[in-house]
Amino acid sequence: MAHHRTPARRFGGHSSVLIHSALALALSAILPPAAHAQTPVAGQSAQAYAIPAGPLDAALTRFAKESGVLLSFTPDTTEGLRSPGLQGRHTVPDGLAALVAGTGLQAVQQASGSYLVVKKPASTTPAPAAPVAAVAALAPERSLAEIRVTARRSANGTTEGTGSYTNQVTSIASKTDQSFREIPQSVSVVTRQLMDDKRVVDVEQALTLTPGVIVADNSGRYFSRGFQITSMQIDGGAPMALGAYTYQPQQDMGSYDRVEVMRGASGLLGGVGDPGGIINLVRKKPLAQRQVEVSQSLGSWGNQRTEVDATGSLTQDGRIRGRTVLSYQKGDSYFDYISQEKPSLYGVLEADLTADTLLTVGGSYGKVRQKGDYAGLPRFADGRSLGLPRSTAFSNPWAYFHYQNEEVFAQLEHRFDNHWKFKLNATHARTEQQRRWSTLSGAVNPQTLAGPVWRGGVLDSSNTQDMVDLNLSGPFSLLGRSHELLIGADWQRVRSHWQNMSFADSGTVGGNVFDIQPWNPAFDQFNLNLSERYGPWGQEQLGAYGVVRLHPTNKLHVIAGARVARYEFTQTMSDIIDTAGNTSPWSAKSFKESAKLTPYGGVIYDLDPHWSAYVSYSSIFKPQALNLAGPQPGTPLNPIKGKSYEAGLKGELMDGRMNATFSVFNVERTGTAVLDERYAENYSLWGASCCYLPQGKVTSRGFDVEVGGEVSSGWQLAAGYTFNQTRDKTEGTVFSSITPKHLFKLSTVYTLPGELSKWRVGGSGRIQSTQYVSGSVTSSSGESQPYQFTQGGYATWDLMLQYRFDPTWTLSLNLNNVFDKSYYQTVSSVYNGNMQALPRNAMLTLNGKF
Repeated sequence: MAHHRTPARRFGGHSSVLIHSALALALSAILPPAAHAQTPVAGQSAQAYAIPAGPLDAALTRFAKESGVLLSFTPDTTEGLRSPGLQGRHTVPDGLAALVAGTGLQAVQQASGSYLVVKKPASTTPAPAAPVAAVAALAPERSLAEIRVTARRSANGTTEGTGSYTNQVTSIASKTDQSFREIPQSVSVVTRQLMDDKRVVDVEQALTLTPGVIVADNSGRYFSRGFQITSMQIDGGAPMALGAYTYQPQQDMGSYDRVEVMRGASGLLGGVGDPGGIINLVRKKPLAQRQVEVSQSLGSWGNQRTEVDATGSLTQDGRIRGRTVLSYQKGDSYFDYISQEKPSLYGVLEADLTADTLLTVGGSYGKVRQKGDYAGLPRFADGRSLGLPRSTAFSNPWAYFHYQNEEVFAQLEHRFDNHWKFKLNATHARTEQQRRWSTLSGAVNPQTLAGPVWRGGVLDSSNTQDMVDLNLSGPFSLLGRSHELLIGADWQRVRSHWQNMSFADSGTVGGNVFDIQPWNPAFDQFNLNLSERYGPWGQEQLGAYGVVRLHPTNKLHVIAGARVARYEFTQTMSDIIDTAGNTSPWSAKSFKESAKLTPYGGVIYDLDPHWSAYVSYSSIFKPQALNLAGPQPGTPLNPIKGKSYEAGLKGELMDGRMNATFSVFNVERTGTAVLDERYAENYSLWGASCCYLPQGKVTSRGFDVEVGGEVSSGWQLAAGYTFNQTRDKTEGTVFSSITPKHLFKLSTVYTLPGELSKWRVGGSGRIQSTQYVSGSVTSSSGESQPYQFTQGGYATWDLMLQYRFDPTWTLSLNLNNVFDKSYYQTVSSVYNGNMQALPRNAMLTLNGKF
């Protein structure tokens, strides 16, 4: 018999409750009774559960996953009903009876061993086990579409309502639902439950919890394994460009179900980029049952946040469903002059065009309106810290930062009768930024305190990204065995503009960092020599990809894939010649990279039902068009190339409720731009720079250890440790000095047992080793003075306490940086950019779910 290895097969009852239920119902209708009797019945012995009170459908879904039982119910049966939850050890019949107690429903066991949740009959006589035909008379009318809709939600890795710190399937590595053991690379997830427990509201906070990831600053620069993460997917679509072209991720996380991160080279699906990895943000989708969730948070420095999340069916037959999430937050900051206001709106509609075709459309809109502008602090010229109060921010009352983010998206999914699936995912995203910026920057002379000067101006920018991804996936037979194939194509276009007009006296007014006096420039006078514009500016890539998953034996699995991509880069730079904004071209760059092949491969071997060993290979391809080879004006350097190897063990423990990974990695990258000392350096912040040689060789080596999920009944854990060493082989130095050699992250929560089950206690921690920055400062006499400074290793700890008043309301207290650790969360240069971390702070949240 051919072996078809899918997430549903691997997890048994844990992957998709209603897919299995539909199969059980179908079998009971077409097979004779003797065949029914061969189906094993799960959960005859008692098992420990810690299912909190809440919506009945969510409680039943979690029970089915944990017990392995096949359970079926329709959305209209459980709509608006709540379960008291389940604590302690129970058999399946007793557990189901407790979960539906007081709802007017009962769970009826079928001849196949599955259970069907239906309304109790008018008679109070207990209903005996009955065949499906008899029970159908008691149940409300069901449609195939309703069953398929709910099954999608439980089969696609959705973490909402699971109460878990991990999930069982992900699509980040292959665009098809795979278990963690089926991916031969390191994958982490920040689930909805973890984000709720930690009160995560933006992408930066979510990535701060992700093992192996460094959040370098608040402008969208994230690093893993020593390299910047330059690609981000939304719902597994075509990649967005990060860390360039003025784009800063500002999505409100109230609209997202989870954040997934795959570390390592991601060129197969992420296009061009460094081997840092790829981020996937997965949006919340409509639920079949009606649900409204509200929360109100109050915190330190007057911070407050209000959030409303409403979802449910919009038609009687449940074929059209909707969801909207509104949030509003505002408050002051610990930093001087800084305060923020952030409104956000998200809406999505799902429609079953047919029983096999699902259309999803939606959009989001968000703003950031910030008073003040924070660019970090300078240091002494020899690298020492200025020792200023943690609240110090060199800004002015007239400075501001305004950011607007808009997205519209559409997705189409069709399932064919042969188990193949077609997906189309399209997103249009646009951001706009306006700033009146102000900073005091410059290395401070330790004797005279001279050096820092006020700089400022008016800046505006925009970024538009269009992404389209379509793919076809499904099983096929070869040599008597079943395998899977994915083929697809994607397109990405990024268009940006960036313009800065510096004030006339920018860079001419000195400032004493220990006696700050306000700077009041003439807002209508500009220094045209310090003003510049880039636009149009961006990149475009078109790619085709394919992945085949072969299963030569029941235990051996081989993955092979490749991507062919074409890349184009365009940039125009202009000088601002008058205050009316009239410009003249100063330079224009256009660069095309012909179609390149990026291969990928991996092998997985199942050691036993719980553990697998794997190895994988990924190639690296990254154009570096902005780095030019001499002589001036220069020509673009050839792309950076390299290879990434990874090997490890992955385990699914606690009946699939916990994932564990141990991996070792080795990255080698060549062709990195190295300054060509034969020519005078011509550097532009956003423009093409000259002159360089493609000689750099970089390595990154280390290992990851990660566990996530349910350790024991009521105890959730997400923890990861990364050891990483990076080397610049050309210079014989560390390549990424802001990447700590040791990084440990921990998040955990525990629901107290028995009569104390209304209480949940949790916390999180981060321990990392030293980061450092080195460079040189040129003095007024022309002498070059080297510097190096470090942020020593540190540990920070957060706590959470939650009390549930009843099945609807909870009150949570989050206390962050409990021991008030003082450190720099971002280290930059001696000129500016060094950002101090927040001191101890608290947040109190009241949450209701109806």
